[in-house]
Amino acid sequence: MIRLRPLVFLTLIGCLLALRVLAQPIGSQPVAVLPADSDQLSLRGTIAYMRDSSRVKTIADVIALANTPAFAPITSLVPNFGVSTGTKNATPIWLRFRLKNPSANPQAWLAEIDFWCFDELQLFVVDAQNQVLSTSPTIGWKTPAPQRIKNNRHFWFPLTVPTGQVVTVYLRVVKHRGTQIVPIELVRESAYESVVQRSYLFWGGVLFSLTFMAMMSLIFFLTTFDQIYSRYIFCLLGLVGFFVINDGFLNQFGFDVQFWMPRQNVYFLFPLVLFYSQLTFVRRFLSLKDTPSRRWHTIGTWVLWGGVLCLIALTAEWFTPLSPTMELVLVRLFTALYWLPLPVIVAYIIVGIVRKYHVAEAWLYLAAIVPFYTLNLGLVFANFGLLPTYEWVSCFAYYAPAALFEVLALMVGLAYRYKLDRDQTEQLIKERTVQQQRMYEAEVQTLALKNSLLVEKERIARDLHDNVGAHLAFVVTNLTHISDQAEKKPITDGQRLSSQLRTIVTHTREAVKLLRETIWAIHQESFTVEEFAERLNQYINRYVHETDGLNVDVQVSGSPIYKLSSSQVLNLFRIVQEALNNVIKHARASEAVVKLNVRSDGHINLRIHDNGRGFNWTNGTVAGSHYGLHNMKTRAQELGGTFRVFAEEGTTVEVEV
Repeated sequence: MIRLRPLVFLTLIGCLLALRVLAQPIGSQPVAVLPADSDQLSLRGTIAYMRDSSRVKTIADVIALANTPAFAPITSLVPNFGVSTGTKNATPIWLRFRLKNPSANPQAWLAEIDFWCFDELQLFVVDAQNQVLSTSPTIGWKTPAPQRIKNNRHFWFPLTVPTGQVVTVYLRVVKHRGTQIVPIELVRESAYESVVQRSYLFWGGVLFSLTFMAMMSLIFFLTTFDQIYSRYIFCLLGLVGFFVINDGFLNQFGFDVQFWMPRQNVYFLFPLVLFYSQLTFVRRFLSLKDTPSRRWHTIGTWVLWGGVLCLIALTAEWFTPLSPTMELVLVRLFTALYWLPLPVIVAYIIVGIVRKYHVAEAWLYLAAIVPFYTLNLGLVFANFGLLPTYEWVSCFAYYAPAALFEVLALMVGLAYRYKLDRDQTEQLIKERTVQQQRMYEAEVQTLALKNSLLVEKERIARDLHDNVGAHLAFVVTNLTHISDQAEKKPITDGQRLSSQLRTIVTHTREAVKLLRETIWAIHQESFTVEEFAERLNQYINRYVHETDGLNVDVQVSGSPIYKLSSSQVLNLFRIVQEALNNVIKHARASEAVVKLNVRSDGHINLRIHDNGRGFNWTNGTVAGSHYGLHNMKTRAQELGGTFRVFAEEGTTVEVEV
């Protein structure tokens, strides 16, 4: 008990002091001294207020209550009287503050109420003898800006404080719906133009920046047609509308637009668009649609339908008059649905980070929106008395840099996303180009292969026609001749017939030989130089040495493992065959040398030299009447080389590829 006595005593003293503060007379209310060297004056801590529950008090009635406890000091940093939910519940509020002019001259000041949506505002200046020195007209949001005391988006009231006097200023405030916050400040009348110009310059820069960001997003959208950029444009337009409304630009420059919806509901439309556009952006930026957490995508869809209900609440009075109860229900419904996107957005961020779906994007978005939404939530808590009404919560000039920070951070993220999309698109285009190039090269190779096959077929056909075909034609012709003779008369000359048949047999064997050589040459795609030399020796040993007694020496040098194509092998073989046939038929030579040199780089040199009587040529050219030589030249050209025949101690045939 002894220990509790000091605590009880201190509690009683605290209660008495509180009652004394609440009941302080006007004489004890702090006085704001007008400065001589400053153009602006804060009234923080000098304002008292009274609620007019009767709703009919006049300035005379209020002055009569000057020395009563009717006025209570405003302890918050900015006057804030909560939220008014409708016309029936709206109660006039009287603000009171005292000003002292210590200078030797009267001072002219302006009281600025830095908010747009009051229904009624009226200012009174009363001297020390309770005489009303000046009374302003009643103005509000329905008063066009040109008809106000100052043509401005805010409310400005002139007041003059005589020399050496103390005056009491009363401000009557009526607001039917919304936040009852009264940010009031004094500005010297001579500084009005500069203050207004700085304000418009500031907000012009803010709105221009937001519009510029919207144009950049539009360019990104038109470049990629990615829906995320169109939704971000929606967010930026919501921010522009948020500032145009809350700082009074719509009230000044779009006065008639205010009445497109019942009451002041058009002013709730753009903040509604802001919050719901953020949700549409998040559902794309941090998409959970195709993840195990896709139920949040479904929840987001239902919340977006809640935005439709908000629109119905804002436009309900278009269709039917609202009773006070119905009005209260719609206000409560709108308030609940108005903030509903925020917890869903928070859920998207948490799920994206915890489940590691979009970690970097989620952290970026969280860091971007924290300043702006902290101010918004701070204002909400202040309106319900949960937090003090700080200046940075009540003044929308603080919201602007927070919004620009959000826009800049997200724009950097989207620009990086755009770069990644562009790089990915360029990579896909590059890969597609490479794939198309490969397909083209494959098609070219296929066509080249088909062309080479056609050339090969043509060459084989020509080879068969020129060699095998000639022998077979000779066989057919002679057999036909013998058959015709046998039909006309009996066979009497058997020796001559036998000689003809032996000749036919010889040509038939030659045709078979040529056919086997052709089949050998085309049997496989490539031959090593060593394999070709071996085949060449087999041919010479079998068909040259044995039948004609000509000694032929085959000399191969260079790279024995280099591979020759079937076309090269057949053409080189035919050139050697034709050259040796010429040696046998015309040169009267006893020896011939076949030299083949194939280097590793594909260079081929073929020389066939004999020790016979040789031929006379003009400048080493091939005469058109020598069909065999012309055939060898054609084959050399097919190989992409040159062909020469010259007489030097015999005859030399040379092919250079």
